[in-house]
Amino acid sequence: MELLISLSSPPLHHITSSANSNRKQINRQNIKGRAWGTTRGGVAHRASHGGRVSPSCSTVVKKMDRSTGPAFVLVPLLLFWSRIKPKAHCRHYYYSASVLGKEPPYIAPPPPPAASTMITAAASRALRAPVARAARNGAAPLASSRTAVLSISASSALAGGTIDCSSAPRRHKSTCPHAASAAAAAAADAGCPVHADKAGGAPDDVSHPKLVEVPSLPGVGSLLRSYSGIPDLEKPYTFWPEMRRQHGDFYTMGMPGLGSEDCSRHTCYVVQDPREMMKVLRSEGSYPSGLAQGSWGIFRWEKEAGFETVSHADGGFAGQGENWKRIRTFMQTDLLHPTAARGYTSGLIEVAQLAARGAPASAADLNAYFERCAFDMFSTVMFGDLMEVADPSTPTDPEDVEFVRAAKVGLGTGVKVSRSLKDALLVKTLGIETEQYRLMKDNLDICWEIGSGKIQRFMDKREKDELNEREKNSYLYRALERYESGTSGVSLKEALEMSWGGIFAAVDTTSGKMGWNVLHAALNPEIQERLHQELSHAAAANGGRLTVEALDKSSAPYLHAFVRESHRLTPVSPIATRKCVASDELTIHGITIPRGSAVMCDGYSLGQDPMYIDDPRSFQPERWLDDAVQARKGTPRELIDHPFFKDPFSQGARKCPGSRVALNEVAVILSQLVLDYQITAPGTSSIEEVSYGQETVIEPRLPRLNFEPRA
Repeated sequence: MELLISLSSPPLHHITSSANSNRKQINRQNIKGRAWGTTRGGVAHRASHGGRVSPSCSTVVKKMDRSTGPAFVLVPLLLFWSRIKPKAHCRHYYYSASVLGKEPPYIAPPPPPAASTMITAAASRALRAPVARAARNGAAPLASSRTAVLSISASSALAGGTIDCSSAPRRHKSTCPHAASAAAAAAADAGCPVHADKAGGAPDDVSHPKLVEVPSLPGVGSLLRSYSGIPDLEKPYTFWPEMRRQHGDFYTMGMPGLGSEDCSRHTCYVVQDPREMMKVLRSEGSYPSGLAQGSWGIFRWEKEAGFETVSHADGGFAGQGENWKRIRTFMQTDLLHPTAARGYTSGLIEVAQLAARGAPASAADLNAYFERCAFDMFSTVMFGDLMEVADPSTPTDPEDVEFVRAAKVGLGTGVKVSRSLKDALLVKTLGIETEQYRLMKDNLDICWEIGSGKIQRFMDKREKDELNEREKNSYLYRALERYESGTSGVSLKEALEMSWGGIFAAVDTTSGKMGWNVLHAALNPEIQERLHQELSHAAAANGGRLTVEALDKSSAPYLHAFVRESHRLTPVSPIATRKCVASDELTIHGITIPRGSAVMCDGYSLGQDPMYIDDPRSFQPERWLDDAVQARKGTPRELIDHPFFKDPFSQGARKCPGSRVALNEVAVILSQLVLDYQITAPGTSSIEEVSYGQETVIEPRLPRLNFEPRA
């Protein structure tokens, strides 16, 4: 006897086995449709209207389970919105009894192990009636009903019949093109067991995994977990693999800030295959979209502060027009090209040698230490100056310390503002500043005051011809030279604003990646020793001191493999890239995707799948050495070597302009610390014991590390 459970969205009632005395008994009133209060038909009636109440039905919300928390207040309002903008659903999520042992967070609690392949008679009788009603009405048990539906073989009252979802009546035409795509994909199959993709497993057609639609609501998308059933988004290292396990390799979800702006549910298509994502990049043309465009809070502050870069009619640097392209071209010059980025490496090495001295004294607060390291390193790129903030034993300008603090708070809070539903409603829509928005604004004001002052002092020294050779090799010096040549296409104000933005953004983004890499070295002493031997050998020709050549991949392949493995296991951003469709005929996995749709590539989950990576939770840089990469060529596993998975800086024309410099910074500080110290993590034996937080990027809550000087 096979048990099939249709999984869907709001947990307004709980269905459990009566064999488990610790669980609630089945509430037959709720099973009959009264939890949501349809006055006629319960499950079947909801199913016939795409999983929600039809505007033509007389409906009363009779009862709501208080366990839904915020949903107790929000869901009735959102349902009203749904009645105005009905959305077609045709999505079944089936789990066989064989997977009930691993309970997804949003399905009913499973029966006890002894009953894993059967359901108790009480539960069977309670559920049989609504399923039969749905079958008689020709309707399917749809994803928005959150009701467990049983399909039992010939021995059951349903005589083994399955509900033909392709024949379900549709009373409302969808107004959402994203829902229409999902419905069209779902209706391609005749029966529910075929229609339903095996969550997290290989699709029936390996070239075209089926599109699954995660339940979403207007305004909040899928973020109302009691409705959508998604895992905890604040734990991204479990969220993304679990989403893939539940929904497969191709699904949609509502993601405010990341989803489509012209869709009330903020729909975003999520893919695993970077080759499919490449189609989206190729469709974008000269004016592509980018992940940073979702940072509306920071862009709003810049506009309020009078930034010229975001004050153009097409949005300027925050938009997708000619002004974005003009400003972006100026900014990435002398940063993104490999030769340009390499030109700053000697300065980074000098900074790292000074910063490394402060590691032992900073062991109690290593997160702050790496923020100061990131500031010191990018400051030498921007200004050619040695700030020496990282070493607490060195006299430091209090202004620099305050800049680091304010940049950390300002940028981190800006990211929170941009993904906050409260801030979106009050600040973005109504113009009412929230406490969180004011915190961001106050700290950005501090950063601008300090940063613009540094830029002005640099310009004054340049005008007096007082700059040294290191300062003349800086990004800002070259930017001013390009501006004065008259061929840059930007104003002086735009040039200075973009220079400030570079150092502001570098503090909080690069520091997280530094922290993860050094932590992996501390937790893996044998790997750390192999890295030390390689670096010592590469630096031997220079008396044991790092050089630009010693850090090249040809001289230190294990170093580059180490950084790549750190990104696989603990990326500071699990999203490889996010783009918008700019074509009317773009297809992903055989499905035509509407123009303007947001598409995102999950850059993390495949790297945690044993089908692609052996022992995926272990730290093994050897995976990325040339012989291992060559061995994967021509096999399904070569997908993991796609360029989209190599770093966290997005892809295409909107790739982070400072990405090459940032990677060099990480390699340099890691190398210097490993050369100078034997790094250990007393009291911490595994990466699984280390907590982390989603700030500007995902960063570890670093435990205390010991830095023992090497002989």
